[in-house]
Amino acid sequence: MSTARQLQIHTRSHQNVLLKANRRTRPFVAVVQARSHAHPQKGSSREEPTRRDALLSLLSIPLTAAQLGSAVAPALAFTAPPPGYRLLVDKLDGYSFICPENWIAVTSSGNDIFLRNPRIVEENLFVDITSPSSSRFKSVGDLGTPDEAAKRLLDQYLTKEFMSTRLGISRYGEIVSASSRVADDGQTYYDIAIRMTSYGSRNAYAATRAEVLRDYSLEWDRTLSTVLGVANNRLYTLRLQTASPDYDRNKPTLAAIMESFRCREVDV
Repeated sequence: MSTARQLQIHTRSHQNVLLKANRRTRPFVAVVQARSHAHPQKGSSREEPTRRDALLSLLSIPLTAAQLGSAVAPALAFTAPPPGYRLLVDKLDGYSFICPENWIAVTSSGNDIFLRNPRIVEENLFVDITSPSSSRFKSVGDLGTPDEAAKRLLDQYLTKEFMSTRLGISRYGEIVSASSRVADDGQTYYDIAIRMTSYGSRNAYAATRAEVLRDYSLEWDRTLSTVLGVANNRLYTLRLQTASPDYDRNKPTLAAIMESFRCREVDV
């Protein structure tokens, strides 16, 4: 074969390779050109893609594919928490919520997670989850109506959690509110608020009951805001505590935390 013939074959082969490469990259080039046309650079007669446009286009391709594969709309793929809050996600147990950025974790708590306001000792929250071996919840409806669930909580507070064996101590509770809502995940949650007060006598060892009651005074007054949800056949409880005199002032913060609480199914 002559040298001229070999050169001609080599030239055609090289042109075919360039043509195939150009076809593969054409969608990417089209995206970049569209961006450059919409935002032309000043002082430039040629609309060439910048390095930043190229990187943004490359990054957007796998993200769009992932969103289409999971049927998640791009606008709903991620919602940043409001200013002053951070998002906490427990992938193992399957729940998430937002909380104020300055709240700190208490590792000595026996709850799944416990956070408190470092400035105000009476403001805190925790998440509690029932044992998978002892509960078979299908929905919060298994607890009855929101009012019935609130009465159960109140009874639990009075007879177990806040019951005191100290002499001259009396604990009282009242249901502030009880409601249900369907969140954007399609799950039903119960929102319950209960006010608890504790009175103690400064003269617990008085000879008569009249003397004990005469010296009664308020020890503490707290409002407990609770969210109840069900997933993985377990009952999830998010509870926030605040001083009752500050309850109305803290309502926006409490509402933001409570409405953000989600519990979801996890793979075992």
